[in-house]
Amino acid sequence: MKTKSWSGILKVLLPLSILMFQATLAFAEANAESDLDSFLRGIGDFLIRTVGPGVLVIGIAVAGVSMALGDERGMQRGALAAGGGALIMLARAVLDFIQSITHF
Repeated sequence: MKTKSWSGILKVLLPLSILMFQATLAFAEANAESDLDSFLRGIGDFLIRTVGPGVLVIGIAVAGVSMALGDERGMQRGALAAGGGALIMLARAVLDFIQSITHF
């Protein structure tokens, strides 16, 4: 009889404790604005320093291979990808320029 009641309690407490753990993760918030600011700056730096040059190099490579094969549509796609990579790399400068103009 006692094992049956303990198993019933465990069947309720175990999913409830897992649910509470998930809820604390879901509602986790930054303690200060500086934590959020440093997190966003870290993501921005990763995108600007890693993703931007990667997209630029891949775009140039696709455009070069397409040019060698004579594929005009592929050259356009490669040039657009290279332009997108260049814009990603210039994102910090563009943001600083906009902030200096708007004083925000």
